[in-house]
Amino acid sequence: MKITIVTGPWLPVPAVQGGSVPRMWDGLARQFAARGHDTNIVARSYPGQASAETVSGVRFLRWGGFSQSRSIWRDLAKDAFYAAALLPRLPNADIIVINDFWLPVFTGLFRRSGGAIVISANRFPKGQYWMYGKAPLIAAASTAIGEAIAKQCSRLQDRIAVLPNPIDTDVFSPESNSTRGARPPTILYVGRIHPEKGVHVLVKAFAGISRGYPEARLRIVGPSAENQGGGGEVYQNELRAAAANLPVCFDDPVFEVDRLAQVYRDADIFCYPSLAEKGESFGVAALEAMATGLAPIVSRLSCFNDFVIDGETGWVFDHRAVDPAAALAEKIETMLTDPGRGLVMGRRAAELARQFNFSQVADMFLERFSTIARAAHPR
Repeated sequence: MKITIVTGPWLPVPAVQGGSVPRMWDGLARQFAARGHDTNIVARSYPGQASAETVSGVRFLRWGGFSQSRSIWRDLAKDAFYAAALLPRLPNADIIVINDFWLPVFTGLFRRSGGAIVISANRFPKGQYWMYGKAPLIAAASTAIGEAIAKQCSRLQDRIAVLPNPIDTDVFSPESNSTRGARPPTILYVGRIHPEKGVHVLVKAFAGISRGYPEARLRIVGPSAENQGGGGEVYQNELRAAAANLPVCFDDPVFEVDRLAQVYRDADIFCYPSLAEKGESFGVAALEAMATGLAPIVSRLSCFNDFVIDGETGWVFDHRAVDPAAALAEKIETMLTDPGRGLVMGRRAAELARQFNFSQVADMFLERFSTIARAAHPR
């Protein structure tokens, strides 16, 4: 098959600026190419990345691009310009995977030779799916996203398939000589430092338990800059003020996967207290932590239900409680007081996470691609 993957105008591929979706499609494209498929990634241009190159059998075509702003209307206008200008540059293909707002509309109307449209649904729908009637496949990253799309646009229900985000389980894997359980505990958060991620809830929860567990440390790793999806300088300063006189470390984002895997291995408890009811699509960071043997503590968002089993592969706290910080602190204390149980749960978590490796998920996608390509070109 000829497969084109379009990742949109915001983040470069490979993911030198981070982003789980660019990382996902970079890895899956390499799997597709290794299986003999003619695979292209069309991405934004970025300093230091060639406008055209072939890496691991994948042809990268880069053009244009923008930085995201805080205005959704401004970003929609930028995206419309990018999609319209990109349309004539798309290679002919059997399948075109699109992670973009406007391009599925333009491709369906004006560029049929671009391939059968597959929507990469890695965000909760915002009412736009009625425009995507020409797409034979909606690849929902989680059951929660698939159900939300079907609810908003019931006529697409038969075209929705839950195809999870993969992780590199060769890189994200447990450490053979781990000292977890035998060292002062480090509580870790990895992700965007933004109010919707609940980082302030985690800092407040840690402040509540720090006196009882003075040896515990909290490490927060991720971008705070607005152009990288963070909450900006004001939010960062609020967090630092709340963490004053506490053993809390704020670290820059880590984009290299080998270094990131070691960040997880150096921790003992992973917390992902997201409050984004309609923004959290999958929770890749929690799954990466699980793959290294960390049983995560996550909020009660439905997107985590596909891999976090409460009390078995992780803990779930009620972020809708009157005092969500107290609810989170209770789960952290459970793990601090019984590190042995956390190690057992971590082993179960790593075993489950291995099911989300790139090879298995690539097979799931290719099976769907073959079906819709045959339907588009019956013999």
